[in-house]
Amino acid sequence: MRLHAVVIGIDAYLDPAIDDLRFARSDAESVAAMLRGSSFSDSVEVTELFDHRATRAAIMHAIGVELPRASSAGDVVLVYFAGHGSPELGAPAAPVASRYLVCHDSGYDSLLATSIDVELDLARLAARLPAALVVFVTDACFSGFSGGRGIAGPVLAARRRENRAAVRLADLRLGEGTVFLGAAADDEVAWEDPSLRHGIFTYFLRKELTSRDGGERIGLSTLYDRVHEGVSAYSRSRQNPVMHGTVKGAHLPIFR
Repeated sequence: MRLHAVVIGIDAYLDPAIDDLRFARSDAESVAAMLRGSSFSDSVEVTELFDHRATRAAIMHAIGVELPRASSAGDVVLVYFAGHGSPELGAPAAPVASRYLVCHDSGYDSLLATSIDVELDLARLAARLPAALVVFVTDACFSGFSGGRGIAGPVLAARRRENRAAVRLADLRLGEGTVFLGAAADDEVAWEDPSLRHGIFTYFLRKELTSRDGGERIGLSTLYDRVHEGVSAYSRSRQNPVMHGTVKGAHLPIFR
């Protein structure tokens, strides 16, 4: 069995209408270092896409073309993304917002065409992967509230001046054997913390995945419970991570 990872971190955005972040790239770098520095690093393959390399085309190619070629049925695939998330309406009259991962070259006025649709694109990419377990981890938020790692798309922002459109991560359909771990609930912000020099979610995720307490692996349900407890307590309940998908006996290794 091998673990194949695509690790994405974006602080710098081409479009001046999209605010840069402070610690998304360093979060991604720390996750990549964690994976490469483990005692079983010879069974781990990591693709890094940071800042200017994290274009929509490069991300889609790494996950949708390179990972299917490299992975097999007994493997584990981990896709980690740190950067802006955004809810946006496909049309002014649309009743529900879609959720996008904002790439380095995404355009604020064209998120649908230039970003990655969490439900449609990730589901399509996951279906291409032969791996037994696929885990998507996003340190981003989709509430569109100011601050943290989220922006509201222009159509949704206009709608919100009238009434708020629903954004529900629980509606994601990512397929069997696929798990989505997100940094915050639908109506929350994924915060960066200068004192930690990390996103709060990634800080506690790495803490659990490198823990010296316990065995050699951790169940995804247990991982989620512990990360949720740490993030919620640290943020005073302002940020509460979410998990969706199928987790029947699913584990990740402890990266020591």
